[in-house]
Parts: sequence; structure tokens; C-alpha cells
Amino acid sequence: MAAGKESPWDSVRDAIAGSRTLTLRTAAYLPRERAHIDRILGAFLAAAGMHGLKNKLSYCIHELAGNAKKANTKRLFFRDRKLNIDNPFDYTAGMALFKAEMIQRADYFQQRLRDENLYVTFQFRTVRNGVQITVRNNAEITTDEQRRIRQKLAIVERFNCLADAYSISEDNAEGAGLGIVMMLFMLKTLGFGSDAFDVRPVKGETVATLTLIDPQSRAQGPGSVTA
Repeated sequence: MAAGKESPWDSVRDAIAGSRTLTLRTAAYLPRERAHIDRILGAFLAAAGMHGLKNKLSYCIHELAGNAKKANTKRLFFRDRKLNIDNPFDYTAGMALFKAEMIQRADYFQQRLRDENLYVTFQFRTVRNGVQITVRNNAEITTDEQRRIRQKLAIVERFNCLADAYSISEDNAEGAGLGIVMMLFMLKTLGFGSDAFDVRPVKGETVATLTLIDPQSRAQGPGSVTA
């Protein structure tokens, strides 16, 4: 996992100082990679005056990255099983087996992700009064997956109590489906607006973006994203 030819921390400092995008890509997403992302997140949040939010925002980044790696792995699994991920019947049949096989054959899928160049890309950049973080993977989100995320967004908008949101957000197709609800609820309780999270397909990738404008600056007026 590298950010360029110079040392990683020179790249981080230069990106922050110059308001440039720092990009990192990995096929793995193991404890070493997670720790590295945490350190970079801390540096960008500190530059934006939001270092106190690091632990909670770290959860959000890891949730997105974990989902991105899972999506890549899911594509491999469906391809191996000769199932069409866009077919509702194939999808239901595949997901009934996917979770257990992903755990039981973790090393196999990890190598396959490398061999097939299925990656997770992180992009960090400072914006006015905040930080923008993008997590990309090269397995395009399906229409049905987008629909389930929109349902979770609506649930979080509707409820102020996490327990109430959990009670109606179980997603049998994706397991409990509570990780994304927890992430959205955390963003909400931290004071970030409904526009803080966006996910969409872009040219063969799934692009999930967190635009984290300091809640204190939001209270003073709308923040704007600038390069």
C-alpha cells in the first residue's frame, strides 16, 4: 500500500499543505492496512481541527472499506458459482452461501483479489472547513444494492434512537445489515448533514464519499467544498 515514490508521510504532509488528493490503493484490507489508514485519517482530521472525532470517523471509514472489499469478494464468488449477481433468484441463492464461504476460504479469496486486480482505493483531501474521504472499489454497485442503501438512509433520517432504527433495518439478503445503519447514525449524531454520505456507480467502480464539514462551521453557515 503506497502513496507514491516519496515516503508516505511526505506525501501526506504535501497533500494536506497543498490541498491535493492523497490516493492509496490495496487489494488487502487487513490490520496493517487499517492501522495505516487510521494514521492518515488522524493527520487529515487534525489539519481540519476535528481530531477529536477520529475514533468515530475511523469506524465509518472501516465500514465503507470493509463493504468495498466484501463487494469485490462477492463478485468473485458469484463468478465462480456461475451466478448472475443482477438476477434476483441467483442473488438470493448466492447470498445464502456467500458469508460462510468468505470466512472459510478467506486466504483463497484474498489471493484471488490480488490476482484479479480487485482493489479498494482511498482518497483523502482537505476541503473548506473539513475533509473529504472517498472509498472506491472496482465492482460496480447494483441497482438493488443501491436501493437497500437508500432504505437505510431513509430509516436513519426517520429515527433519533439507534435501537428503533435497528428494529426495522434488518437486511436478510446482506446479513443483519446493521453496520451501514450504525455508520449513518454516527454521522448524524456527530452533527454532519444528510449530504455527508454519498455512494454511486462511476465507470465500473462503486464510489462512496464522506464529505465531513466541521459541524461548528456548519452552524455558522453552509460550508463549500473547494479544491
